[in-house]
Amino acid sequence: MGKKIFALLTVLVFLGAFTFPVWAEGDEDTEFDVEIGVGYHVTDHNDYPGKIGEYEVLDHDSTGPDFHFSGTAQNKDLYLDFSGRYHEDNDHEYGFSGDYQRILMQRFSYNRFEHWLDHDPLENLSAVCGNATVSHEDLDVGKDYIIKRSEEKSDTVLNLPFLPGTQLNVNYRRQMREGHRQSLAISHCSGCHVTSRGRQVEEETEDFKVGITKKHDWLTVSYNYFHREFDERGETPENAYDDPTHPASGIDMFDDRIQYGDGVTEYPFDQVPSTEKDSHIVKARAILPADTTLFASYIYSNVENNDNDLEIDSDTITARISNNFIPGLNLTGKFRYLTIDNDDVYVDVNEPLSTAGANAGFPWHNHNPGLAYNSFDPDFTRKSAMSRDVMTLGLDARYQLLKRTSLRLGYEWEEVDRDDYAVDERGDTETETNTVKAVLSSRLHRKVKAKIGYKWQDIDDPFNNVNGAYEDVTFAGTGSPFTGTQYWERQAERTADLSNQPTEVNEITADLTWSIQHNLSLTANYRYTDKKNDETDYSDWEQESHVPSLSLWYAPIPKLSFNLSYIYDWTETETFTCIPVYNG
Repeated sequence: MGKKIFALLTVLVFLGAFTFPVWAEGDEDTEFDVEIGVGYHVTDHNDYPGKIGEYEVLDHDSTGPDFHFSGTAQNKDLYLDFSGRYHEDNDHEYGFSGDYQRILMQRFSYNRFEHWLDHDPLENLSAVCGNATVSHEDLDVGKDYIIKRSEEKSDTVLNLPFLPGTQLNVNYRRQMREGHRQSLAISHCSGCHVTSRGRQVEEETEDFKVGITKKHDWLTVSYNYFHREFDERGETPENAYDDPTHPASGIDMFDDRIQYGDGVTEYPFDQVPSTEKDSHIVKARAILPADTTLFASYIYSNVENNDNDLEIDSDTITARISNNFIPGLNLTGKFRYLTIDNDDVYVDVNEPLSTAGANAGFPWHNHNPGLAYNSFDPDFTRKSAMSRDVMTLGLDARYQLLKRTSLRLGYEWEEVDRDDYAVDERGDTETETNTVKAVLSSRLHRKVKAKIGYKWQDIDDPFNNVNGAYEDVTFAGTGSPFTGTQYWERQAERTADLSNQPTEVNEITADLTWSIQHNLSLTANYRYTDKKNDETDYSDWEQESHVPSLSLWYAPIPKLSFNLSYIYDWTETETFTCIPVYNG
């Protein structure tokens, strides 16, 4: 297919080069220009090529000719521009744009390339702990995982001459991803058996957007409708899970405590759903008296999972007002309100009957009456942690202190109120954040710019895993899983909160840029961050980091530049860690 495209485009370009004079005949104001380049490349590599060319075609047979072209044509009414590059069958791109009297503007592009993905050999998973064994099985040993990506885009702008200030926009985008990637599955209760196999990828994403914009002297209003369809047509992989055997006796006595697994039947995993998204976007910008500008927008979005009819709805209202009435002072106030409603899901857990052992013929949650262990019904309704209301208010001020020095101050208040997820033991679902920041910028010399900033945040009730770790009770062992403590009972006894989100943040940043020459500059940067959370009940969480960096930029010619950077990152984190021990 690629060779056919190469030959066809070569013919079209040469035909275009010879027909441009005919196209321009009779109009001596027409100008045109065509550039054609032909080259040859040689590719060779040892071992895994993805590390040196993640986005390159590095097959051993990729040696061959390459080709590029570009051209323009222009007269008083029409301007055309086109370009293209062909390197390999899976590495080429083309573009075209046209402009007719600024009334009709069209741009089209197509590109295709490969993306090499890692293939984890899983060799680090071989381990033995007592009678339990961790093993791995790679069913695609030596296979290269590559995604071939292609994208075509079309953007059309129509300015209506009979309605001045009215513009129509039509945009289309289609992306295809084809190939294979690594997919993992795990068997449990017979030891840990990790299985790796290739997952076929055959994705298609189509975007369609249409909008209208109307400009008046002081007001601009626009409306856009966006529709997306995503389909994964690649075959969903399947895996046969090991029997749930006792690690010492080898008897399959725990099959009532797992979802599935008989060592024979294959079950699907790593399923990718097909989805649709629709959005309605309304925006307005108004220039008001007293050097005041107002911007406002409303966005409604709906995302639907076509495989199980689940939906996410969101509404976003945004407003921003800026004022420059006082000389040298710019004030900006902002407001944002977001609400997300994600459907709940009833999870009907598979509850098989045991085929061996003391609970043979019974499910785990409704066990043999002769057994003494406690159980519960595993079916449940999943409440979404995504469902929430978010409100943000902010004020920014920028003042020109001196001719080359300015000071920016800002304050922001944000409240996140989750519908279901509690962040403390009292059941509260709200997180409140107050942010204060200050930035001082100055041009110390005509070739030297400096900036220093400070940010402080105070967060009440950040995202928190309530009772996520540490059992502060001792469970007596019974020697039998059919009479002793069950895992869900140990989970219910956990009392320690865990979080990696701070309640206070202090951050200092500094930048210094020296423009040595018009094509040579040196930039030094430093960022210090101190974060801590002292609201968890068993210990504090702290994180401190220092990140200095140095960057040198050099452009020997207008279209060629080099950037050399060095970054040092020192980060220290202290937190409470609770490691559950499992052995059979």
